[in-house]
Amino acid sequence: MTIRRRRGSPERYITEMADEEVLTVAAQDPPAAPVLPAEPPIPEAVVDAAPSVPVYDHGVALRQIELMIGRRWHGDREEYLGSPLPSFSEPDQLRFDRLVALYNDAQEGRRPLLFGTDAMVSALTRTRRLCPGFEAVIDLVIRATILSRRTGTPLFVPPILLLGPPGTGKTHASQQIARALGTEIHAISCATNSDAQALVVGHPTSWKAARMGQLTEAMAMGSTAQPVILLDEVDKLSTHSSEKPYHTLLTVLEGENSRALLDEFVRVPFDLSAAIFIATANDVDALPDFIIDRLTVFTIAQPRDEALLAITGLIAANIVAELRGGVAMPTEDVLRRAARHNPRRLGKLLRLAFGFAAAEGRDGLTIADIVAAETLVAGAVRARPIGFLAARGERDGAGP
Repeated sequence: MTIRRRRGSPERYITEMADEEVLTVAAQDPPAAPVLPAEPPIPEAVVDAAPSVPVYDHGVALRQIELMIGRRWHGDREEYLGSPLPSFSEPDQLRFDRLVALYNDAQEGRRPLLFGTDAMVSALTRTRRLCPGFEAVIDLVIRATILSRRTGTPLFVPPILLLGPPGTGKTHASQQIARALGTEIHAISCATNSDAQALVVGHPTSWKAARMGQLTEAMAMGSTAQPVILLDEVDKLSTHSSEKPYHTLLTVLEGENSRALLDEFVRVPFDLSAAIFIATANDVDALPDFIIDRLTVFTIAQPRDEALLAITGLIAANIVAELRGGVAMPTEDVLRRAARHNPRRLGKLLRLAFGFAAAEGRDGLTIADIVAAETLVAGAVRARPIGFLAARGERDGAGP
């Protein structure tokens, strides 16, 4: 069958044989969310007869192997038909091994596309309730999913920027969106990456510690043409006088360039044009205009009051699930006390509190457990509210 896919301009045509092998897309399996009314299940990460596209050029991988060995490569019959391989330097040996792995890929570099389904829409609707403050973002993904379902075309989500202060749940929401879509997520920390080229397309073997790009390697090792690629803290991407990291990043955000992205290590072109890019940032002023112009920007506010309480409950429910139900879901009073803290620190605080409860032979948390965890984290200094949800007693002027 022939599928016409519009992703910007020009139109792209993908042809897939009807007997295409069924491929499986591995989804992350994050901890369970809080108990909610019964909902349709999150879609299984299995795409039945889904059309696939090359995420890298399998033929070029073969040609690069043959250039390295100076003769024809016999693949599975190499042991019987091939002459001895040349002796490689350590970097070249690593490159050769990666090329062989690309060539031996069972799908010959092809990966299935995502198509909108009713199950995806239901899962995204549920995710919308579990991620307060991210309704507009998830609504965009829901509309894209419905459009894909109605037209029979691959899912297209434009590159997204989640802009907001730390601790607002940007990373968590991105993970939940990927889970609802039944696709993989590859998280890249830009704050800890000092080399944008290594992040995107890697370095040739002449460089020290050369290897494939993190993004191209993720596509090669993954099982879908449309993973969520999370560029975490993209505003903290290191900048050197001799490097323009955001120009490198621009290549993956522009459709035409990302369709033929040459990995410098293996010298094989990759296609990242179908990937779903979600970037997070705290400071929009740190980003150049040409990057912002290519992103759909959503400003995420710091959660307040009941929204923060809902987030605290979600984090607590995830921890309860991680502990295999061996502990009880905290009461509302306990959650309100914990909700005084930045969501980024809540996971650590609640795990410590569950430890105090377990040491006393209890399944459930008390406010005293939260206080003990606060003391352990902050020493003898009283944990101060930081603009989030104040404890009931403090609101009434009675103190903690």
